[in-house]
Amino acid sequence: MRYEDTEGEPDAEPLCGFSGAQGAELELGRAELRQRDVVLSGLRECRVRLRGSANTLRVRDCRGCTVLCGPLATSALVDGCSECVLVLACQQLRAHRTRRSRFYVHVSSRAVVEDCAEVAFAPYSWSYPGLEEDFEASALDRSTNNWNTVDDFNWLVRDQPSPNWGLIPEQERITCWD
Repeated sequence: MRYEDTEGEPDAEPLCGFSGAQGAELELGRAELRQRDVVLSGLRECRVRLRGSANTLRVRDCRGCTVLCGPLATSALVDGCSECVLVLACQQLRAHRTRRSRFYVHVSSRAVVEDCAEVAFAPYSWSYPGLEEDFEASALDRSTNNWNTVDDFNWLVRDQPSPNWGLIPEQERITCWD
């Protein structure tokens, strides 16, 4: 189900996104995403393409989904997801209660994981026509990518790697998404 939410601030752009779909191909384009907040919730076995520059992205309670997202102006929050592949470019990435998922990211700050297990990271590798313009619209710095610098709030031991996350080996990374 596609939805738009006009609640909140009177001058704010409404939320947009998808909820409750199963086994679907879902897509939003540049005009629909323009600096809006996007919510994906309760999706099962879906493939989502968000081509454009949104403001924020919230992915909640999704299972077995692939989310391909153009550059975000601010943050991405992934909460309660499992067995997902998330391709995200953002200033800040926070993952909570997420299991057995893979992240392909361009992130300006350090990614944060909390209450996560079996998550892995690789550099952002999605490309589509207009991607460079979307990076400019989001004001993300292409030269700063901390894809492999992750803070695990459940692992505070400095001299040992966290057992909750790792890097996707190069030979296992996806480079072609279509």
